This record gives sequence, structure tokens and C-alpha cells, in this order.
Amino acid sequence: MRRSFLYFLIVVVIVTSCVTQIRDFEQVSNDGFLTVEGSLSNQKGPHRVIVSQSSPSISINVENKPIKSARVYITDDKGARENLIEITNGIYETSNGFSGIVGNTYTLHIDLPNGKKYQSNPEKLIGVPKIDRINSTFSVKSNFPANDVRSVGFDITLDFTDSPEPNQYYQWKWTHYERTVFCANCDLGYDYILGRCSLEPDFPYGQTFPERINYPCSEQCFDVAFSPTYNILSDNLFNGQQITNYPIVRVPFNDRAQYYLKIEQRSISPKVFRYYRSIKDVAQGSGTLFDVPAETQFSPNMFNVNDADEKILGLFEVFGSDERIIYVDRNVGTGNYAPVRPQIIGRTLPPPPGGISGPRAYCTEGKYRTKTEPKEWKD
Repeated sequence: MRRSFLYFLIVVVIVTSCVTQIRDFEQVSNDGFLTVEGSLSNQKGPHRVIVSQSSPSISINVENKPIKSARVYITDDKGARENLIEITNGIYETSNGFSGIVGNTYTLHIDLPNGKKYQSNPEKLIGVPKIDRINSTFSVKSNFPANDVRSVGFDITLDFTDSPEPNQYYQWKWTHYERTVFCANCDLGYDYILGRCSLEPDFPYGQTFPERINYPCSEQCFDVAFSPTYNILSDNLFNGQQITNYPIVRVPFNDRAQYYLKIEQRSISPKVFRYYRSIKDVAQGSGTLFDVPAETQFSPNMFNVNDADEKILGLFEVFGSDERIIYVDRNVGTGNYAPVRPQIIGRTLPPPPGGISGPRAYCTEGKYRTKTEPKEWKD
């Protein structure tokens, strides 16, 4: 008989819910740590490496400072080299066609403008089983008020068959893209020179506005959302078995439009699995998982070439990947329920005299926003 799925759900809850309250913390050196968020899989690129400096005090600024103009490249055990290009501040990407090969071993190299050199331990790319099926089920959570967007949604699960090889470790990631409605939401007007909200009042047409102004995008733009927690699993208790209805994400029923979702099943190393299990405090506010208090685990595989004692945050992930892109049909199984739409704070500005549209804002490329249309996108 298949083992009860309850056990696996309990494991996920334990791993993904160990988040304690973040208290004010300032590093002793008053400097941030080098932070690396890099990954490589057998999927076609571009693959991304984000290089930044963590904030020395989370009470002052929880945003990492991007490190520009670094030389970032990946080498393998066969002597090949892939140079990454900086697409925006501190974000580096491989070429579109570059992918890792199962069985090969890869090393990440980062040379900073200040002369410091960093690299990862060699990481082997491990193959992963295919996803057998992705399931979508509409459900209602009665512990939330009816007007709460969390009250109705679609539970997305998947089925897969574990590899017969023992000691396999898995991770699941999801990514959601949707067209950006407003490229800026500003209280003091929009600065077109800097491409961001003004820090001082700068209202058009000589008017003042006591409320938030929402600026539609002036170009194609997509918002990007990622998995906020670690969803990992060891096959120690189900080696070689089929797993059904493994939980991935809950899709909100806040619209009837189809919901773009990319799901990735990964095969990770024991070292990376242990690293994720060890993380207790996670910075959810800024979206990054590596810029928080003293209890944060330091990198298991990145090091300073000339100073082995330097502490580094983040890691270089190398993994086998099976990736699926689905569109969740949010008209199926909802019965008499209607979408619970989020409240939009603020308003848009009308066009100036003789104009055809109100003021618009630029699409600023970054970790959570892109001008590039995602793979298999359908309007």
C-alpha cells in the first residue's frame, strides 16, 4: 500500500513553518555579507546569478545593495566556460541556450571590482524523475472571512514516481507571471529622470493629490512571484514509490482569467537539503532568503578564494529539473462562488488637456519585474 500522504504533509509543514520573529540585528563589523543567489539546471537558459551585499542593520534597510560590474562565469569539469552578462544592477545571466548536463560538475566564479575572488565548491548535476501529473482543485477555507482573498482558491498538487535509487532529495519551486497593471504607485508623484517614485512632491499640471497615484505601464511589463518557502523532501521513507497529490501552491481566486504557473521539480544534493533544513529565520519582507539575523546559516558551498574565514550568504544551486508550465482555469469547479478581488488603493490620473492618456511609468527590470515575455505566454 502507498504510504499515507499525511506524513509528507507534516514534513513540509515542519520545514516551511520554522520562521521566528525577526528582531533588530546589526552585524558586529557594521558591514554586510556578500550574498549570492545562483542556480543552474538542465533546462535551457538564461540561468541567473544575483550578487549583492546584505544590509548591516535590518532596522535601517532590509534591501540588499546590488554589486555591479563583477565578472561572473561558470566552468565545468570538462573545461567549458560560460560567461554571464549583467542585465541590470547586480543581476547576471547566462546565454539563452546554455544549460547544464546531467552528470557534469559545475563551479561558479565571481570576481568583484575590488579584487576579491569567490567561487563555489564543484557541484554535480543530478537527474530528476519526471512529473507525472499536475492537479488543480477549488476549495474554500472557512477560517478566513468571505471577503478575504485567502478564503477561496485552487490547491495545486502533483504526482511523481520516486527514483529507485536511495537517498534522493527533492525540492519544488513555482513561478507566477502576470501582466503588470501599474508600474508605479506613488504618494509624491513620479520622477521620470530616475524612473521611480519621487522623494519630494512633484505633481503634474500644478495639482496636488492627497492620495496615492497609480501609474500604468508605458511598455510591456510582467510582475513575477516566486515560492516564498522551502518545499523539500527526502525519499528515506518512500523510496521508489509513487507519490500523489503532493502540495505545491494555492492559487488565489481573485479573477477568472487563466493563471500562468511554472512548476519545477528539482533533484538536489544532500548538502543543499541539509542547508535548507537548517534555516530557521527567513527574511520574507524583501523577498530574499539570505539577509537576516545572526542565526542565518551561512553558505554551504561559496567561499572567498583568498580568505576561507569570510562568511558568505546564499549558495550556488546545481540541480536536475523537470519543468511544467500550466494555465490554471479559474472557471472550473467554483460553483456559485465569485472571485474575491483585492482592493486597489489610490487612483489614476486623467490625461492632460488635449492628451489621449494619463501619465505612465517605466517598467524597471529587476528580480520581481521584467520586460521579457515568459515562456509559453498566452494573453
